[in-house]
Amino acid sequence: MLVHSKQIITPSGCIDAIMRIEDGKIAEFINPNAKVRVDLELGHLRIIPGIIDTHNHGTMGYTLMGEYGDKELLVKGYLKGLASQGVTACLPTPEVSYFPAVVKVCQGEIDGALPLGIHSEGPYLNRVGEKGIKEETPVIEMDYVKKMVDDAQGMLKLVAIAPEIEGAKEAIEYFNSQGIRCAFAHSDMNYKEALEAFKWGITVSTHTANVMSGIHHRNMGGLGACLLDDDIYNELICDGLHVSNEMIEVMLRVKKDSLNKTLIVSDNVAMAGAPVGHYSLPGMLDVNIDEKGYCLTDTGRLYGSTVPVIGGIRNLVENLNMDLRDVMIMASLNPAKVYGVNQKGSLEVGKDADFAVIDDNYKVLLTYREGKCIFDAEKEKDLFNPLFLKLLGK
Repeated sequence: MLVHSKQIITPSGCIDAIMRIEDGKIAEFINPNAKVRVDLELGHLRIIPGIIDTHNHGTMGYTLMGEYGDKELLVKGYLKGLASQGVTACLPTPEVSYFPAVVKVCQGEIDGALPLGIHSEGPYLNRVGEKGIKEETPVIEMDYVKKMVDDAQGMLKLVAIAPEIEGAKEAIEYFNSQGIRCAFAHSDMNYKEALEAFKWGITVSTHTANVMSGIHHRNMGGLGACLLDDDIYNELICDGLHVSNEMIEVMLRVKKDSLNKTLIVSDNVAMAGAPVGHYSLPGMLDVNIDEKGYCLTDTGRLYGSTVPVIGGIRNLVENLNMDLRDVMIMASLNPAKVYGVNQKGSLEVGKDADFAVIDDNYKVLLTYREGKCIFDAEKEKDLFNPLFLKLLGK
């Protein structure tokens, strides 16, 4: 298969080339003036590396939380929904009850983004964040911790945990012994406490800045620790809503080697792609989605995100004037490296042909995984889960 674009985003910059794909991999880049018959002519439409979203709870009316029907069907719809947003690989971030469904789906043919493993945000979290309602601190039970690992059947790659919870150190050390990364998340720890906890085996910070103690000029807080510890990889929601653009700029300037230590994530929930309005989901908090894309509980607390990673990419390029090449390193290459899939993450010879085609407004037109089209905007007009709105009576 030969694909031509005048704007292919590679690690060395934007190039005009014909990309030859063979056996699902990028075989070579050919001079655009070569006399060959191109299978897909894209002109000035941009080809970006397939996005790898490592923190995502749901999208397009498909959720990985709560009881809403057949879990395997929800997972399949979720993965297809991600493909419509330029995502070719992901770490699904479900409730523990969904682990078996994710595992089962991964044993079959996948029409959508490829799960690289499972990310469990919790269940051992503490800080509620601004405008939230404090709940009882959970108790860590090692039998349950081991059950999480067993239920994931080797797919658990990341567990987000608040280190101040009693028993957290033992749990972190156990996860690490099983080859599972741990993330600093939903924590009230101050700067010095967080730095000490990192030594237990924490290597990632969950949606950095959100739901952690912030920076004060006499107390750098958990956020300060995440930025000043050079070994911590920082997840970052870049929609400009969860973290203001000014703060994103501060964080990227402060973090040493931020280009290679930042992972752009969405933290999307099922309401991503849903119309503006009020949503009351059985077993979950009532939420409100506004015109900007905020997903807020009735108390005003942020509750996940409705803006996919491609929206964060647009924000960084258009509003913070960042180079798209650099942004794609944070959205694709870094997650591939951190989670051990070096054949993905960038458009280079020998790597998987995972890419998305976007227009000037960052609308995803086509998504390919390993050379196979998994989303075509012309043919797949409405992927939003119709049962989701029906459940809400909308």
